[in-house]
Amino acid sequence: MKSYTKTIIAIAAITTMAVAAASPVQAKSKWKKGLATGIGVGVGLGVVGALINNNHRQRDRVVYVERPRCYIDEEPLYDRYGRVVAYRDVKVCN
Repeated sequence: MKSYTKTIIAIAAITTMAVAAASPVQAKSKWKKGLATGIGVGVGLGVVGALINNNHRQRDRVVYVERPRCYIDEEPLYDRYGRVVAYRDVKVCN
């Protein structure tokens, strides 16, 4: 999500909370007004928290590259007459 989109959503959430808190409640009892305000604030904080914590899409992707499989093999060493005189270790990778 782009930063300007987050800003617009945050402004909309704050505006919604302000309108909900400022609007008169028709109920006669005090607890209903407090309940409506509490629900409005809770929803607004939930939206703001979701915007702040929206990092699950921005993770770095890990790419595993398989290394070539290597092993040590022995290769014969020949003298000038074609006879094997020794062996040397050679690294062979596929």
